[in-house]
Amino acid sequence: MADSILVAEDERASGEYLRLLLEELGFDVRLVANGVEALLALEAGRFDLVVTDLRMPSMDGFELLTHLGQRWPNLPVIVLTANEDVADVIEAVRLGAVNYLLKPATPGSVGSAVERALLTRKRSVVTDSAVPELVGSSKAMVEVRHRVLMAARSDVHVLVTGDTGTGKELVSRAIHTHSGLSKGPFVAHNCALSPSDLFESEFFGHRRGSFTGADRDRRGLLREAHGGVLFLDELETLDLGFQAKLLRVIDDGEVRPVGAERAERVNVRFVAATNRESQVMIDEGSLREDLYYRLRGVEIKLPALAERREDIPMLITHFDRPGSGGVTPEASAALCGAALPGNVRQLRNIVQSARAAAGDHAIGLLHLPTDQIEGDRPPAMSQGSGSEGVPRGVSLREIERRAIVQALEDCDGNRTRAAKLLDIDRSTLRRKVADYEIES
Repeated sequence: MADSILVAEDERASGEYLRLLLEELGFDVRLVANGVEALLALEAGRFDLVVTDLRMPSMDGFELLTHLGQRWPNLPVIVLTANEDVADVIEAVRLGAVNYLLKPATPGSVGSAVERALLTRKRSVVTDSAVPELVGSSKAMVEVRHRVLMAARSDVHVLVTGDTGTGKELVSRAIHTHSGLSKGPFVAHNCALSPSDLFESEFFGHRRGSFTGADRDRRGLLREAHGGVLFLDELETLDLGFQAKLLRVIDDGEVRPVGAERAERVNVRFVAATNRESQVMIDEGSLREDLYYRLRGVEIKLPALAERREDIPMLITHFDRPGSGGVTPEASAALCGAALPGNVRQLRNIVQSARAAAGDHAIGLLHLPTDQIEGDRPPAMSQGSGSEGVPRGVSLREIERRAIVQALEDCDGNRTRAAKLLDIDRSTLRRKVADYEIES
């Protein structure tokens, strides 16, 4: 039995075009002129999908979306818009739309959007998950989780921006995990690693024998991601000509492998990422403006770690090994005050490296790489066993050296006892003594 689609469009020519197009694709279609007629049709019959214009008399698409969300919350809705007003698109997605189409919509874009919306409905429906993989309680991270869930509930393409190390791929995977396409593939690719002479083969695939060295068929990234998500990192590094070809795929939903006689349909949701400001890239010509507008159905900007320092203690616990000795207050304060230009990725690497050095002991200042954590606000060393108070402004490296010297003096040069006093293992102490050139 064919899926049934309700189309609400007040422009008769546009409505008839959609009806004929969808019927050619094998769907049963009912055409109405506004939101009021759409609600009456839904009361009288069952539909698998609604396609609605946003601007209509009597009841527009926004009001219709509100009613649908209250009475038919699991019914997917695609909205039609005559312009790329991002505010309209975001509001429609917030109200529950799974995707949007620009008028006049191409047959390929209509087919892809409808197929993906129906596929999403037939798979798992996202719940109000807290997105536990995105750690942090700061206002900035609360907003990020809100936008991730908004993107997961919809089917629009997504643009993720943020500095290197802020977690753009993690966010992209969270969108996939919490969406209706979670059972489909997640294919990740760094565009900076795409050789220009192999772009066609890498993205579109090729047939065996189509060129020298093509000794077997290759599916290509777009066909591998069919029914799921293709994550494109560092999008702006792609040649402008290649960006135009990707735009064509987004609009038409078709790929033609190198050496193939005909194109193949693909159903792919794109999540793109960049660590640069979008408008700057558009102005300098490294990013096509039309591709940018097609990808930013939902735009998620990730904050630098310096903008959410209150999340650092929680992140330290998240990255540390469960059941280990934890982190001393001095070490935690040092990490909270460090510059950490590499953001969350750098913090994770520091914690994991420190845990390897500390073993089952608590991570202390001596386990931290001083060349990475000397920030603008070095913490003061508190008074404690085996060390003297150190004035503010002294580098962490000097604090660490003084602590080792003091511990060795207190233990009469016995490194085993000094290591125990400092709560580190003997091999770490030996390495530190050599690093600081401390004489026995």
